[in-house]
Amino acid sequence: MSTPSLSADDIFVSLEPPPLAEDPTLAVSSFRNLSQIIPQIARERGSFMNVTEDKLRKEIRAASQSTPQEENPSPEPSSSTSQPKQIAPDLTQFEEDFNNTRAELTRLIGAAQNEAAISLDFVSLLISSVRPAAGTTSMSPHLKSHVPVGSLGSDKIKPLPRVEDPSVCLGWKMQAVSAASDRLARASERLAKEAVHEKKYWEQVEEVAVAGEVLSKMRMPDFRGMGVRYGFVDAGSTYKEKGIATLRRDAEGNLVLKTEGEKRTKVLSVQVMRPLHGQYVMTGQYASKVNAEIGDVKCQIKQARDLLFEDELFYQIARETRILGSQGVTLDLGNTVMIPLPDDLQIVIETIDLEDQYNSMELDGGSDSVIAEAISIALHLLLCKLHRKNLNARRSVPLPLGTRTNITDAKSEILGPLVSSLAVSPIKDSLIALITELKSVLNDSNLDTHESLYI
Repeated sequence: MSTPSLSADDIFVSLEPPPLAEDPTLAVSSFRNLSQIIPQIARERGSFMNVTEDKLRKEIRAASQSTPQEENPSPEPSSSTSQPKQIAPDLTQFEEDFNNTRAELTRLIGAAQNEAAISLDFVSLLISSVRPAAGTTSMSPHLKSHVPVGSLGSDKIKPLPRVEDPSVCLGWKMQAVSAASDRLARASERLAKEAVHEKKYWEQVEEVAVAGEVLSKMRMPDFRGMGVRYGFVDAGSTYKEKGIATLRRDAEGNLVLKTEGEKRTKVLSVQVMRPLHGQYVMTGQYASKVNAEIGDVKCQIKQARDLLFEDELFYQIARETRILGSQGVTLDLGNTVMIPLPDDLQIVIETIDLEDQYNSMELDGGSDSVIAEAISIALHLLLCKLHRKNLNARRSVPLPLGTRTNITDAKSEILGPLVSSLAVSPIKDSLIALITELKSVLNDSNLDTHESLYI
């Protein structure tokens, strides 16, 4: 096959540098190296495998036909008086750029040659495993000296035919059915235990309801369920706490009572103090008896009710100390009330821990212990009377609007009657002694008068 000779018109790529522009800076900026041109060609035309000589010739021919040259170009007018413009390019800068471009082109050609040589060695080493003579001929001396001939081989891998095994599908099905069965069995066991725990919970709730406790449905941010009322709001109490507890269920289905706030542990204690050698000594004491053991829910409700009653009682006593301040009643340290009485007798009312109620000193058989117990019972009865008074006032018909009512001062409903009753006996004894003394004096004076008259 003969190679056609190429004329000057057939050369499309020029190896000469581009022409200089009138402005040297434009000439330098318009000149691009090969590393910039090749990526641009790849972006515009794609891979070089798709570029052929025939396609390029057709594109050039189509471009020349679409833009024909002018047949009679008009010559530029020349003037005898105009002088040609002098162009003074920077040849030194252009030569430097040309040398740099040539060096870059040389480097790229060397890199391409090196990659081609490596590819040739790879193919030669691969061929040497089948045809040693043909592979050794094109192999480089460096590769021959370092890699044995025929050490690299290749083979065509044929994929195995895909065969569906019904036993595998059956195994997956059996495994899925077994897992589902296990999950259903565990869910059934869990539901059975949950049903037992729920039954146990509602049986205990029924026992609380049968015992006479007031149950109600409660809706709280952290709880929705049953609640029990252990306070005294319905009995006329105006205490700050309403006395409502929630009936919760633990993990085992047991009924758990949870009251509002912290659990109370204080009971009321009454002490009788008498002077001895210039100091007051306790001669009698009595503390309210509240069961401290934690039993079932019914016992817990009773304990919570008793402790709430004790707390409200001391709260009312502490409030009334301000009313009886003129009679010497004082409140010390916020938990001790001092009540002075005639005959140098002093009553101390305070709160003690629930665990210390049995450890507190009790003088059994003494008259002062009996007095302390009677005072404690009287305080509890007076609080019940105050509850009944509030309840009756709540039930009474309100007065018409606009009716004027006399504003009375606050009265002491608990400490007032107690202090008055305790002070009656000493005052009565003092009054009887005074009347007896006056009677004797009057009798003596009457006798002297009769004797003088007789004389």
